[in-house]
Amino acid sequence: MEKGPRTQLVTALVLVAVFGSGLMIGVAVEDERAAGPADEPAATEAAATEERRVPMWEQVGPNETQKASIDSIVRDYRGAMKSLHREFDEAYSPRYHALLSETRDAIKSVLSTEQGAEYDSLLAAWDRRRDEERARRDEDQD
Repeated sequence: MEKGPRTQLVTALVLVAVFGSGLMIGVAVEDERAAGPADEPAATEAAATEERRVPMWEQVGPNETQKASIDSIVRDYRGAMKSLHREFDEAYSPRYHALLSETRDAIKSVLSTEQGAEYDSLLAAWDRRRDEERARRDEDQD
């Protein structure tokens, strides 16, 4: 059975949405699970005013020995997650970016010239914000 261009476009969009959702959920889970060491230096004044999530393990009242063990576990976890992310990016990033580019191009092909220009502008702003957020997150983890 032959698929029409619209079916292929919808399929591609669904795949991008599912993949993107999976990435965002993975990042959210990583951020939620990545607890900071108990002896981190004091945060800057701006960061101190932001509401800080208290990791669940801190909420159970561990003693100093337990905190030291947990800090070690968290450091190991962060290293393993960074390695996994690098491995994932090496394996899937080219395919992901190609699919994303194809999908964006397909969407743009059905828009008028003016709409296409606005779409490109919106995409550029979105990509810039995403890259800035990733850079901030990477700085926070280092």
